[in-house]
Amino acid sequence: MVHLIIWVLIGLLALSFFGISLRALVDNPTNQDNMEFLTSTLEIGWAYIEAWILEVWHALTDWTK
Repeated sequence: MVHLIIWVLIGLLALSFFGISLRALVDNPTNQDNMEFLTSTLEIGWAYIEAWILEVWHALTDWTK
């Protein structure tokens, strides 16, 4: 955990060194649109995976009865 915190701090320092602002990246409309697309795609993908897992689970529980 400590290693992760150290690497995050090093990453933030590197971004600062190159003059990259995280606030500007987050406020950028293009990045916001990309994040919304990624979120919706992941939600759809998770719904398919969840449906498959539930179907397998129900098949296994019905098989053991």
